[in-house]
Amino acid sequence: MPGNELTEAISFYDGLLQGEVLRRTHELLLQRTLAERVTYKSRSLYHVLRPRFITPQQLVEHQRATLAVRRGIEAVYRHACRDEAFRRELGVQDWEELLMRVDGDSRMPAIVGRLDGFVDPDGVLRFMEYNPAPGGYLIMHLLGEAFSATPVLEAFSRRYDVVLPRTAPNIIDALKANHARMGRDGMPQLALFGPAGPDDVDEEQLLQEYLPAQGVHFQHVTSEDEWTYRDGRLYVRDFRVDVVTFISSVGFGGLIVGCGPDHPVMRALVDGAAYFMNGMFQLCVLNSKVLFAALSTPTNAHLFAPDVREALARHIPWTRVVRESTTSYGGKEVDLLPFVSANRERFVLKPATGYGGTGVVLGWVADAETWDATLKQALTEPWVIQERIHTTKEPYPVLDGTGIRYEELHMDLNPYVWNDERAEGCFVRVSPTPMMNLAQGGSLAPLAVVRER
Repeated sequence: MPGNELTEAISFYDGLLQGEVLRRTHELLLQRTLAERVTYKSRSLYHVLRPRFITPQQLVEHQRATLAVRRGIEAVYRHACRDEAFRRELGVQDWEELLMRVDGDSRMPAIVGRLDGFVDPDGVLRFMEYNPAPGGYLIMHLLGEAFSATPVLEAFSRRYDVVLPRTAPNIIDALKANHARMGRDGMPQLALFGPAGPDDVDEEQLLQEYLPAQGVHFQHVTSEDEWTYRDGRLYVRDFRVDVVTFISSVGFGGLIVGCGPDHPVMRALVDGAAYFMNGMFQLCVLNSKVLFAALSTPTNAHLFAPDVREALARHIPWTRVVRESTTSYGGKEVDLLPFVSANRERFVLKPATGYGGTGVVLGWVADAETWDATLKQALTEPWVIQERIHTTKEPYPVLDGTGIRYEELHMDLNPYVWNDERAEGCFVRVSPTPMMNLAQGGSLAPLAVVRER
C-alpha cells in the first residue's frame, strides 16, 4: 500500500469516529484497560483512539532491519565472550565477569529482546537502545485485544484487512522452542525469583496469571535456601525447574548477591541442566548502552557480516562513549568533547545503564550550561553520546467531551525479537514530548498492519 493509500486508510478510520461508534469505542477501551490492568500507577495507558497503522511492506522492512541489527548485537556479545579487553570496553564490571563462567558460553537463544527506535522522516526505522529483558508484551496483547473488539475497528475492517501482530503468545512459543532445544518434551517449568519491583505497571502479576493459563507451571521463589540440584536436575522444593528468571530487577540483584558459585542454581546453569531466561551474563553485557557505541564504531566493522554492516549503518545512529578522544564523524576526525559541546542540537547524552529516561539529556532542548555540566559529569562514570534521530509528530484522535480533537504526538516503534531469530509484535509508546516515557505521561497504542481489501 503506497503512502497515499495509508493516508486514505487513516482518513477513513477517523471518519468513523463519531456518534455511537465513538462513544462505545471510548467506553470499551477505557473499561477494558482499567479492568485488565493495562495501566501505569492505576492510570489507563489508553489515550489515542487509533492504532499506529503501517503497511505490509513497511512491516517486512522493519522486521528485516530488526533481525539484521539483532545479528549485529549477537556478534558483539560473542566477541565479548572471547575478548577480555573488549569486555572492559563495553563496561563489564568485575562482579559481572564472574557470571561469564556460569553461562557466558551458552548457545541457548534469548527468549525475548526488544529494539527501541523511531521511524525517521524518510521512513527508516532507526534504533537507539536494546532492552535484553523487556516487558510490555502482555500489556500490548491486552490493549490489542481491546482495540480488536471496538465498534470502530469492526466497521473499518469491512473495507480493510487489519492484522495486529502477536505479542504475548510468542513468549509461550519461544519457551517451548528452547525446551525442545534442551531435548525435553512438554512444557518447560519456570522459577520466578525475587520480590516484585515498584508497583508502576502491573505486568508482573499479569505474567503470573498468563503463564498457567497457557499450561506453563511456575514457582515464585524469594529465598536462596529453597533450591536443590540433584540427579542432574534443578528443583525448588519438589518442583523441577527448567528455566530460571527474575520477577523484577530487585530479584535479579538478589539472585546474583545471594547465590554464589556453589549454589544449586549456579551449578545447574553451569552444567546446562537449566538455563537463565535471556542469559545471565548476556543480560549484563547487553544492558549497557555502550553496546550501541560498539555497533557504530568503525574499528569494530570486522565483527559483522557485510549485510549486517549495511544494516547497522542504516539503522543505528552514530554513538560513542563519552571520553576525551578523537573520533570520526561525518567522514572527518573530530575531538569528541569540544565537538559535542559546540553541536549539542545534534546529540543526546545518556547514562550507560538505567531505564525510564532517567538522566537522559536532549541537546536540542537543553541550554548550553546544562549540556556542558552533563558532559563533565559523564566523564566520571559510563555515559554515551548518540546522534539525534529526527522524528516527526503525527496527529492522533483523542476524545474531547463528546467529540474528537487531534493531538500532535511523538510515537516510537519497538520490535520484539523471539529466540534471537523471529521478529513479531511491537511495543508502541505515544507521547506529547520526545521523551517516550510512561512515567512522564506517555501512553500506548497497538500496531496495526492494514491493507485495503
